[in-house]
Amino acid sequence: MSRMPLLCVGISHREAQPSDLAALAESSKEIGNSLARHIGVHTDGQVMLATCNRFEIYLEANTFHGAVGLAMGTIRELIPHLSDELVDAFYSHSGPGAVEHLYRVATGLESMVVGESEILGQVKTALSVSGERVSPRLRRAFQGALSTAKAVATQTGLGSVGRSLASVGLDLATADLPRPDLTDGTDTTDAVDPWASARVLIVGTGQYAGTVVADLLRRGCDHLVVYSGSGNAASFADRHAVTPTHDLAASLKSTDVLVAASGNGPAKITAATLESSSVRVVVDLSGGADVTGELPVRVIDLVEIGVHAPPACQTSIDQAEQMITDGVTEFLQDELGRGAAPAVTAMRGYVGNIIDAELTRARGMYPPEVADAIEWSLHRATSALLHHPSVAAVELARIGRMEEYNQALETLFGILVEPKP
Repeated sequence: MSRMPLLCVGISHREAQPSDLAALAESSKEIGNSLARHIGVHTDGQVMLATCNRFEIYLEANTFHGAVGLAMGTIRELIPHLSDELVDAFYSHSGPGAVEHLYRVATGLESMVVGESEILGQVKTALSVSGERVSPRLRRAFQGALSTAKAVATQTGLGSVGRSLASVGLDLATADLPRPDLTDGTDTTDAVDPWASARVLIVGTGQYAGTVVADLLRRGCDHLVVYSGSGNAASFADRHAVTPTHDLAASLKSTDVLVAASGNGPAKITAATLESSSVRVVVDLSGGADVTGELPVRVIDLVEIGVHAPPACQTSIDQAEQMITDGVTEFLQDELGRGAAPAVTAMRGYVGNIIDAELTRARGMYPPEVADAIEWSLHRATSALLHHPSVAAVELARIGRMEEYNQALETLFGILVEPKP
């Protein structure tokens, strides 16, 4: 992939507990800021992906071992309480392997709920918030992964409604909802859906909160209240069909289902918090960041959600796997093709200097209108002349034969190609 490899260092729900991932996510900003100080020295760019399913750092770096050592050293320094067992569980991918892993993550194949809908937005957000820390190659890799993920979501069964952590958690909570009183002889076939009368309070206004609201609306729930410890409830309510609240304790007195979805700590829900509440069940999508200690009600956490996650159709997985293979192959070929840029630039510069010299002489010999016509004609001929050699350079770069092309330029024209830094 060229001498600047793409790397991924991370850990997921397969190796770590939700609380471990929450601790890593809580320190992700500090870790990112520390690593950013090495951009231009040991790395060329970075993207941090921190969710309840995974904590991953994507880097473009000079060396594999140097970048992995830098990332793990930073994590150890800023989160010293992490156990050696957890640190040893971190995985790393390099080059094409890192690209393939990113594509699999973005499409949801590496998620607790295979094909989950939340991860696409999380990957997009991770790229967006990285800003100037993203190198051009990292940006192209993430954009390619997002494009493939969107295609997988729309063209395979993995994009079906309900494939999300939020949906599975709410399904599990259904059994704890208050039921309509049928003692008056009401026919059970006419009974109201329990979600239609359920009172739900959502803590958090991020990606998961939006997914929870959309899922609850599909279930017919229209009593939705949102609380934000950072004061974003009102702005969130402007964009969603929910009622904002600034008084968590008061709102809990008229809540059946509490969904913890902020994930940014410190914990807001404790046994004391629920002491005077009417909450029947807590759906904890925060990985424990919003909830602490034993609660006096049922808690549905990510571990339970993972156990009950519905299996994905193998046909859909196979289709997604093939689309990922095609997407990764296209990205790698395009990146190899970019290796032709120095040769094409040098060749065009060589010919351009000759044309400029001829135009200078022409403008000293002919009237302006004649010189302009000569200039137009020469540039047109130059474009036609250089088209095929430029296309050939890209194709040779894609199959790893750029050195032959560069040697031919030097032998035929004396053009020395300077490699890209």
